[in-house]
Amino acid sequence: MHEFSIAESMLDLIESALHGARPLDRVDVTIGPLSGISPEALSFCFSEIARSRGFGEPELAIRRVDARLICTDCGREYETSDFYCFCPACGSMNRRILSGREFTVESVEFEEDDEEEDSPPSSGKHDGGAGGT
Repeated sequence: MHEFSIAESMLDLIESALHGARPLDRVDVTIGPLSGISPEALSFCFSEIARSRGFGEPELAIRRVDARLICTDCGREYETSDFYCFCPACGSMNRRILSGREFTVESVEFEEDDEEEDSPPSSGKHDGGAGGT
């Protein structure tokens, strides 16, 4: 289950950006169907690791996106959540992947610590860096 190491990498990224572990409220991620990541397994692993590393019990909000492909026979662009689909225009399976391999940590929400003057912002935008295929 490589989702365990992906969840660890996500939390490493977050910990680095926040300069240490702190209780989180929510982490938003985007996962494409061709990333090879099981959203359910990632959610389970993330919850367990977050709790054990001092991040509390944050919600992991997963946004799933479709894959975008282009048929190399007829040129039709199409979206799918199933990699083993045929071109809707000509029935070919010859295609090039345009998107669908995404795995992105989009944002992190946490409570500001009032005692820290130099604390990072309450939410951050992070693109990639936590793994993916």
